[in-house]
Amino acid sequence: MFSIGELFDWLTDAENWTGRYGLANLFVEHLTLTLVSLAIAGLLAIPIGVAIGQSGRGETLVIAISSASRAIPTMGLMFALVMFMGVEFRQFAVVLALVGIAIPPVLAGAYAGIKSIPIVIREGARAQGMTTLQQIRHVGLPLSASSIAGGFKIAYLQVVSTVVLAPLVGLGGLGFGVIQGLALRDFAQLTGSAVVIVLLSITGERLLAKAQGKLDRRLTQSKINR
Repeated sequence: MFSIGELFDWLTDAENWTGRYGLANLFVEHLTLTLVSLAIAGLLAIPIGVAIGQSGRGETLVIAISSASRAIPTMGLMFALVMFMGVEFRQFAVVLALVGIAIPPVLAGAYAGIKSIPIVIREGARAQGMTTLQQIRHVGLPLSASSIAGGFKIAYLQVVSTVVLAPLVGLGGLGFGVIQGLALRDFAQLTGSAVVIVLLSITGERLLAKAQGKLDRRLTQSKINR
């Protein structure tokens, strides 16, 4: 029978934290894949979401992408891209799949943030002679920052949980311990790796939620000052 004591012993054993497949290295690989994918998704989705929210054109695209993202199986997408692009490009294929998963919530967050800005504020910025880019920079982005952070929070949870599958195509990440532990029936390794994954997910979600809350309070305070 597996016990909490065995889990504690496994987690506190220095050998399980060092080396190529140690938890420390796998943690860095897992986090790197997650952050790189989120960064690329942000660079692609935020400008598009802001442009659609600002112009009002292409709103059906946001709805279509958000709906399609719920229908596409993430594991199937990852494996399909790896098979299509070849094993030698598996890292690029996995990042591409993760970016595809992250784009819909970030896009929706950016679009909703811009769209929720009252028309009075938009017209006021336009009346002051601001160009479209100035309106986005000085009005749109500051007022939609909280919504964008919310989109990143959702995307983070989806991506960090999907990276667990990366070892199935030969990449690293904390999912390696889960897969190997299951194959070897090493339940201490399986559970220990799962605990670290859960802690990474919760910590990242809490940090993003805190950032979103801070942006909300700043926005509320600016409205009061006005």
